[in-house]
Amino acid sequence: MEKNKRRINTEAAAYADKLIDRAVYDALFDVFVNGAFCARALTAALKTLRDERSHAFVTSAFYGVLDKNVRLDKVIACLCDKPPQKAAAVVLKIGLFYVGYANMPPYAAVNRTVELSKTVGGVFSGFINAVLKKSIGFQPTYKSELERFSYEYSTPEWLCKTLISDYSEIRAAAILGAEIPDKTHIRPVKGKIGLEDLCKTVGGERSEYGCYCDRAAMDRLAAGSYAVQSLSSVKAVRTYVDGIDGGKVLDLCAAPGGKAVYVSELGKFDVTACDVYPHKIDLMRGYAKKLGAKIKTVLNDATVKNTDFIDGFDLVIADCPCSGTGTLKSKPDIMLRRKPSDIAELNRLQTKILDNAAVYCKRGGVLCYSTCSVLKSENERISKAFLQAHKNYTMMDERTLLPDTDKCDGFYIARFKREQ
Repeated sequence: MEKNKRRINTEAAAYADKLIDRAVYDALFDVFVNGAFCARALTAALKTLRDERSHAFVTSAFYGVLDKNVRLDKVIACLCDKPPQKAAAVVLKIGLFYVGYANMPPYAAVNRTVELSKTVGGVFSGFINAVLKKSIGFQPTYKSELERFSYEYSTPEWLCKTLISDYSEIRAAAILGAEIPDKTHIRPVKGKIGLEDLCKTVGGERSEYGCYCDRAAMDRLAAGSYAVQSLSSVKAVRTYVDGIDGGKVLDLCAAPGGKAVYVSELGKFDVTACDVYPHKIDLMRGYAKKLGAKIKTVLNDATVKNTDFIDGFDLVIADCPCSGTGTLKSKPDIMLRRKPSDIAELNRLQTKILDNAAVYCKRGGVLCYSTCSVLKSENERISKAFLQAHKNYTMMDERTLLPDTDKCDGFYIARFKREQ
């Protein structure tokens, strides 16, 4: 009887593992092959699992594969005679992650992945088994020091080269190797809950302005009493309004609305939040309503000069589209589709938006430029060029948040003062 019970339990555990591994595969296939956003792909995969206790493993494996993707690609290139088909490549990456980085014996990792391959059409389990066995203890060779650096920090070579040029190899290594909290950062909503009560209720790790917790802990809080907002974003907003008590504010690239809403809480500000897409305007309205914030939302293309805005605002925020290289720790999929050539195009976009923003600021007003990038070509160099082109502005201050020194996503903020 006892033997039969153990057999049933073993079979149940194996079946559960198959469901878990398939959820990891489905989420990663959606990201790698279909180009889906991480949050959407992962949420859809987690909904297929009835046992919420498995969510933590699926989430960890999903983000783990994305974080180690450059390394995994390198190993696959070394161990395979030719690039595997898309589905097989995703299965291999999961298996290589299980073998090299998950807390499980190598033989168990190989067996689990082989079983997974049997559920994926067109994937030959014998091929998966052979490559994974060869990967145990495998160490790649490198054609250059840059390739070694790229492998070590699982970051594309072009980005490694740029960061080394911008910061030095030692600082680039520190930035890429930094560890930041992997849980969700939340902040209290003014007038709804205090910081002490927020942290006590969720029991999370406290930050300067909020705390880190998992999604389940948020259910203990009243709806609308907290906002999900990264620590870097919170710090950026507080920098925007530093020394400013109130006035008319224009947020040119405001969606999804987190920064605009937070500005409205920090003083007597009349906030106008803009975006170029109607559906994002609707999202901002819904978000503001949820948190009880009073902001105006306007459909506007930040790259086109709006004569209605000229000389109309005490504070103008140009939080521009960027490479997102500051968010690699929290959004490792950023680099899947980003190319070196994208930077020049982003620079043109950033310059155009900032040039327009310059005429919206009142005399004596403040203009803020920010990105979630750590590349100097998107940050300091854009600010320098702006000051050279706009002699009626002076630099008030600039700040770069970095993962190794600030323990949060990378972010850049520059504040300019328009002459009276």
